[in-house]
Amino acid sequence: MPAVITLCAAYAAYCLFSNPPGPITTPDSVHYLNMTPIVPLGYPFFLKLTGARGAIVLQPIIYAAVLAWLGREIVRATRNTWLATAVIAGCMILPQIRDYHASILSESLFLSLLVALLALNVRFAYHPTWRLMVAIALTVGASALVRRTGFAFVPVMLVMGLLQRRPAGGSRPQAHVAFFFVAALAPFAVIVGIEQAIASMVHAGAPSSLMGRHMFAKAALIDARPAAPSDDPVRRAIDAQLETHLAPIREMLSRAPDRVRGVLSIYYETCLQGGCADEARALTRESSEARQTAVLGAAGLARLRRAPINFLELTWLHYRSLWTVDRLRHPDTAPALNQFLAAHRPLPYEHYALALGPDRTLSFEPSAHVRYAQIVMSLVALLTGALALAALAAAIAAPPLPPAFVVASIAALTAHAGLLLTALLAAGFTRFLLGLWPALVLACAFGAYGVKLKVKS
Repeated sequence: MPAVITLCAAYAAYCLFSNPPGPITTPDSVHYLNMTPIVPLGYPFFLKLTGARGAIVLQPIIYAAVLAWLGREIVRATRNTWLATAVIAGCMILPQIRDYHASILSESLFLSLLVALLALNVRFAYHPTWRLMVAIALTVGASALVRRTGFAFVPVMLVMGLLQRRPAGGSRPQAHVAFFFVAALAPFAVIVGIEQAIASMVHAGAPSSLMGRHMFAKAALIDARPAAPSDDPVRRAIDAQLETHLAPIREMLSRAPDRVRGVLSIYYETCLQGGCADEARALTRESSEARQTAVLGAAGLARLRRAPINFLELTWLHYRSLWTVDRLRHPDTAPALNQFLAAHRPLPYEHYALALGPDRTLSFEPSAHVRYAQIVMSLVALLTGALALAALAAAIAAPPLPPAFVVASIAALTAHAGLLLTALLAAGFTRFLLGLWPALVLACAFGAYGVKLKVKS
């Protein structure tokens, strides 16, 4: 255990001493600093308490502290310090995560809450109680207040309860599952309900979210049958935007090879939440962002309902993109992307989607290292996918699983559930995978540990 604490302390010190002069900001940072209605309240409130400079000091300290807690729970459950050290090191190894701690983005705080959830998962797998499930539900609720990805963890809690119907090495009455479900759902619902009530007060009765923007953007990327004529002239105008004015984007994407389409779809979906949708936003004739988003979201959702298969295909495209390493430098993708861009420029809404000036030529350099990294990531996706499916199968069929495999399968299910919700509601940026990285590390480590125990027995 001293080795784990030393490692975590060294990581926090490294982050603090290597911090930039000021916080790293992106366009999204403005929404958190200004507490705009489209973001959850959790991270903006954190920034109100700490300030931007205070946040980049506290974020790495909080992350290191919860990693130490996770290491303690692993040692406590398995008596294996090497396993704990490997998991903690794996959660620290990516430089992008270090950058998040110095950024005004919700990733760092969300990662810390995820690690706290994983620590509770380890303890619950070995010593399940309904009180511990309450703590898990409170952590999931807090994560949903920071990033809406936390909603994906609700079904994971239910699977955790179902896996304890007949734990390995013992038995437990079926009635306990009902207690687990109540302990999981009630605290989560209370936290989310309180946040919604506060959001209504903070935003003067006009809370919003990114949902409307996401639905409009996804609707613009898929083919669907035309909408029936509406009596509302605003709705007719927005339907025309989706059907006609934004059609060049879909036509361009349909001509792109699969790898290129995956890359460009990410950028265009992001653009359709912003600059590419400026004209449609003006058509709503609404002055408030909340009302604009609601009107665009309703039109987008109606279009998605008219083409559910195409929507699922787009979701699958983003889900695969989430597992892609450095997509712009992959030896197969970069040449195909260069060739397509050279042959089809100017692209529709090019200035907004790719942030290009009219004379700039895009050219991406491939790297052989990316190919090998992608092979590793694909293996991680397959391994954790199998573990996640094992969790679902065990929850349904109720075969007892050893605690090590419970930890591995629940961690894998946590990661894949978060990525699936992301693919459904957002674009496939790898940044979202990095926000779930500790769950993948824990799943792989405990999967290997479980196999080792099985072989020894």
